[in-house]
Amino acid sequence: MKKTKNKLLSIAVILFWATIVYAFSSGPPPSNTAAPGENNCTQCHGGSPNTGGGNATLMGLPQQGYVPGTRYNLTVTISQTGRSRWGFQLTALTEAGASAGTFETADANTQRISGNIGGNTRNYIQHTTTGTQRGQQNSATFNFSWTAPTSAVGNITFFLAANAANNNGASSGDSIYLVSTRLVPAASMPATPTITAASPNSGPATGGTVVTIAGTGFRNASSVSFGSNSASTTFVDERTLRATTPAGNAGSVDITVRNPDGQVATLRQGFTYDSSSVPAPTLMTINPPTGSTAGGTEVTLTGTNFAQGARVMIGREATVTSVTSSQIVATTQPNDAAIVDVVVINPDGQTTRLNGGFTYTGEQQQPSLRLLTPNGGEVLSAGGLPFLVTWSQMSSSSATQMLELSLDGGTTFSTMIVTDLTSDRTSFSYAVPSGITGDQARIRISIIDNGSVMTDISDQNFRVLPAPVVTTIVPTVGSSIKLKITGSGFQTGATVEIDGTAAPSTKVRSATSINVKKISGSLAGQQVKVKVRNPDGTISAEQTVTLR
Repeated sequence: MKKTKNKLLSIAVILFWATIVYAFSSGPPPSNTAAPGENNCTQCHGGSPNTGGGNATLMGLPQQGYVPGTRYNLTVTISQTGRSRWGFQLTALTEAGASAGTFETADANTQRISGNIGGNTRNYIQHTTTGTQRGQQNSATFNFSWTAPTSAVGNITFFLAANAANNNGASSGDSIYLVSTRLVPAASMPATPTITAASPNSGPATGGTVVTIAGTGFRNASSVSFGSNSASTTFVDERTLRATTPAGNAGSVDITVRNPDGQVATLRQGFTYDSSSVPAPTLMTINPPTGSTAGGTEVTLTGTNFAQGARVMIGREATVTSVTSSQIVATTQPNDAAIVDVVVINPDGQTTRLNGGFTYTGEQQQPSLRLLTPNGGEVLSAGGLPFLVTWSQMSSSSATQMLELSLDGGTTFSTMIVTDLTSDRTSFSYAVPSGITGDQARIRISIIDNGSVMTDISDQNFRVLPAPVVTTIVPTVGSSIKLKITGSGFQTGATVEIDGTAAPSTKVRSATSINVKKISGSLAGQQVKVKVRNPDGTISAEQTVTLR
């Protein structure tokens, strides 16, 4: 009898540990989303959340706030290179901790469960045994729907815990990612912005025109785009914004104002870029003319009239490392084997093409994505000079790309940078709106291709700090030229750059005033670009001024 009891006890212990080893492959019990009063999946899987080098995203929530009774199709994507089994649990809660809305499954990969936490019934959606997608490499996607409550219940927060598992049959070595996203009622959203006028409404294709935008409902961190290009923007008040045009192609473009809450106003054909008087570039040679399909080939382009900020397309957009008027050095991106044209695009939109100028040799490339900059340690200027996001990627011609900004080390990505980049792009110039600051900033790049999502995130945090703001520049022209610059946020030790070169004599009189002396009189009558660089690394938006 004693032997029988011991045998039964051994079987029970084996069954208990088997449950732990398979790490809830049929779905975890309730209360593991890291919502208030809940655990998270590290209770069983160990480690620290959001440290595995991958990420989890929740997409499909309405940016304009939820409408009661409306159904939204949502997608959870979990990504981590080398992982091959997946799981998640998601709940939506009111500020009182009660469940908000209802989840509905879309296929056999998800299921609904419920539990009682702190006296409140909470509903969840999570993976099933099938949904672990065992053997699925690098990323997995879950699709389902959420219907908002039939009446507004205030702010709703979605809490997501996701598991990128190593498929070793045990709970050890897995990576847990936690995401929380707040949704507000549509009725409580601020009024939609409007644009009534833009002045001036035309300027050179080289950019640099300061445009005053009039309207209503603007916010302190509103951003402005001319066509698809972001502008350096200064918030004046709820009815006025000032934006410095980026370079563009000759012709009319829409002016778009995007508020921090995602609401958008557009002035159709609101600005016209004049034809540039700058000579068009010419491209004569590329050396070497061949390279690997894996990318990484450094090439030198020779020609004439290349301009700073020029882009190079070698099948895909190449990474430009240096530009002079007669030479560009760039590095190729991954590309399938092919003979491709080489194209140089100056900032004013003028182009030159070398037909069949480069040959990619080697094997067909698999989808890939790698964020290059900013990737840790950089300083970005909120309300100041735009910075360049760059990445390496290989995707299909039907893919689209999206960039997002996080201020909490990659836990949430609350600021949308751009949503609809074409598949050949590998860089984007972004002017951070004023009011967006933080020491734990990261960028996420996503490629969306036929419903699947591939992402990469900055490896380390970078900083977003308030930029100095230049309000007026008053030149005094004589045998040499002086500048009196007024604005705000000037720091002791700040320098002034004129057309990219530090001015010879700069004195910061206060946080609102700078004097510059000894500028060469040979620049009299010329149009120059001026910016202020603070010691903390922030740079003001460039202002164009004529020295007369």
